[in-house]
Amino acid sequence: MRPIRYSLGLFALLCSTLGSATDVLTNNYDNFRTGANLDESTLSVANVTLQSFGLMFSYAVDGPSLSQPLVATRVGLADGSQRDLVVVTTASNSVYAFNAAAGGDGPIWRNTLVELPDGTAAEPNGIFSTPVIDRARNIVYVVAGLRQGDGAKYVLHALNLSDGRVLGSVLIEGAQRIGDEVIAFEPTATRIAVQRAALAIAKGKVIVAFGGDFFEGWVFAFDSVDLKRPPGVFCTTCASRVKALSKVDFLDSSCILLGPGGGIWQSGRGPVVDEHGLVYFFTGNKQHVIKKGCVIPPSDNACSQCKTDGGCLCKGIGNSGVCRGPDICHTNVSESREIFDTNEALIQLDPGNGLKLKGWFRPANWNILGSEGLEINDLDLGGSGPLLIPGTHRLIGGGKQGLVYVLDTQRATDTCVPSSTKTCIATDALQSFQVAPAPPRPNQYYRHILGGPVIWSRSPEKGGAMAYVWRENDHLRAYRIDDQFLDCNTVNPAATASHNCPSIAQSEEFIDHHPGGILAVSANGAEGETAIVWAATTRTINGPGKLMAFKAEPDTSAPNQLTKIWDSDICVEDRLDLGADFVAPTIANGKVYLATNANRIDVFGPMTKKNCTEEPLPKSFGPMLQ
Repeated sequence: MRPIRYSLGLFALLCSTLGSATDVLTNNYDNFRTGANLDESTLSVANVTLQSFGLMFSYAVDGPSLSQPLVATRVGLADGSQRDLVVVTTASNSVYAFNAAAGGDGPIWRNTLVELPDGTAAEPNGIFSTPVIDRARNIVYVVAGLRQGDGAKYVLHALNLSDGRVLGSVLIEGAQRIGDEVIAFEPTATRIAVQRAALAIAKGKVIVAFGGDFFEGWVFAFDSVDLKRPPGVFCTTCASRVKALSKVDFLDSSCILLGPGGGIWQSGRGPVVDEHGLVYFFTGNKQHVIKKGCVIPPSDNACSQCKTDGGCLCKGIGNSGVCRGPDICHTNVSESREIFDTNEALIQLDPGNGLKLKGWFRPANWNILGSEGLEINDLDLGGSGPLLIPGTHRLIGGGKQGLVYVLDTQRATDTCVPSSTKTCIATDALQSFQVAPAPPRPNQYYRHILGGPVIWSRSPEKGGAMAYVWRENDHLRAYRIDDQFLDCNTVNPAATASHNCPSIAQSEEFIDHHPGGILAVSANGAEGETAIVWAATTRTINGPGKLMAFKAEPDTSAPNQLTKIWDSDICVEDRLDLGADFVAPTIANGKVYLATNANRIDVFGPMTKKNCTEEPLPKSFGPMLQ
């Protein structure tokens, strides 16, 4: 196995000078989505304690906050002063910038985005994704969802980081051409697009991805300097709209309930952007559900419910009144064979070439029968997003099946052209393993990885890199890695791999519900006494939020345990109201910024005088979000 290679630039990034101000300009801290701030010189294991760390203040906002707070330091304002800013968004379409050092004074600026680019007013539909900040150009890029009658609209805005003014905006629209057919990006009230995956900048393009209900997966690449230029466009399952086995239009609402799917949501994680500017996403399941009374066409693929020539009448399964269609477990391909479905897959796209597909990977069990079949069990690979191990070309990640994959992103040849049978990157996982055994019945389905892994990068001489993951119905787990996972029996792993890569340490705490732990790491470089794994979750599904902190390195006295050092539930003064699913905490410059669904952003940090009232948790958690 090759060790992690540290370039001088990467080493400077990981181990920058003491006391330097840290910017967090993108989701999960960097383009590799490591989930780590390794320039945190204030917080440490010694001062994150019940006596010295807690809830300092909160920022009031006008709705639930569904995106990760971003931090930009020393931003020049119109009055000539400089401020460290925290940029947050809400489901009411507002973007705020607050003073990162203090609360109580209200926002430095705020902009509520409720207009189309032509000035037409519309109803807010929410900002779901984490924006991205171009610090060199002093711009915040953000996507606002709008409603106009029965139609859904999405607008990409460029805001001035100093004052929130709109510098430019564009209505998100485009199309995929397949032969003579043109498939347009057309979200409606019944075909619901959701822009959940965080934004990214790659090769001078702003990358925007969509999933949704009854909708395809779409990716757009807008010119960051001129948003009005036609974007690059990629559609994951538009081939099914043209070349479906069923011969039934996926938009025929009289017979089709779901389809075609293949959405990109990744529980809000942004795409990986590698050193060459290529972007990587995991995609979801395709789906194809036929209504009762309609004809199921015959097929011989794994998901087919009809082997009869001429088709079979859908009588409904159980009480659902629907049947599975054969297009679920089939890759539809265009006549030219250049366009094909990329659901349940890793996709590698080139923003510099119109989002051309450069390579892809799909687990072998994506279309099998039984409890491990991804498609028929709604076990989206895209339940979370991938992470690029720094200094390597290896991606790690997993989704709802609870498997972690290690994938090689190197292309077979520079001239390789992907097809439905040619992936152009590694066709098999280098490693795959269950994070932990599946929960006992009846909860065996609930083993989803939604937060995704995070990495504490260290050179081998400093102790080696560590990866962390917290699946539903499991403990927080730590693994040793270099360019893949160590300590593992994963030679030629099967797609439905067993628990054959044991973690080296785990927490005593166990999360028995959605979404598991949404993680981040803070450390001052490789110094173990400063390294902390932070976990955001909820006490119950859609209930009060919860923030925990753990030592990133096991103690010598308990080498198999990740010790908890702080918990927001212990002191009444630190307790959270409604939590925010999937949103990682942002640790920067001695503070922890946490989005919530309680119309506020909570900020934690060191406190010289800390009150801690310990009371049993209430039996009733109050109103639950639906």
